[in-house]
Amino acid sequence: MFYQKIDNSNFLIRVERGEEILSCLKKFCLKLKIKSGFFYGLGALDRVILANYNVSEKKYLEKKFKKSYELTNITGNISFFENDIVIHAHGTLADEKMMVVGGHFVEGVISGTAELYLTALPIKIFKKYDKETGLKLMDLSEKV
Repeated sequence: MFYQKIDNSNFLIRVERGEEILSCLKKFCLKLKIKSGFFYGLGALDRVILANYNVSEKKYLEKKFKKSYELTNITGNISFFENDIVIHAHGTLADEKMMVVGGHFVEGVISGTAELYLTALPIKIFKKYDKETGLKLMDLSEKV
């Protein structure tokens, strides 16, 4: 993985062939002491796991994809749950027939490259477990 610092809170990141995109992003955040942030990007993958969350059952249903895909978009955020970094991402993939699938991004191994833009936040965002949905939600203080 390579990166270029744009300013104190913005970074360009390139994930290399054979690397797993979310673990690289977590490693990057730990190394640079990034507390929280948002990111987006694109690239090419050959092994991917996507999931869909069923709220009534409070569980993810995962599906593995094992061929070449264009990563047409990955978008996510960085926060903390129980003092560990949590990378929450969603993505869309296109196959050789231009058919698109998408969902909660669990894992993806790069086949060519991935290029990401990350904006770090100056605060540490925590997540808390929500009993009603079974999800870890951002613990924000203001309500509209």
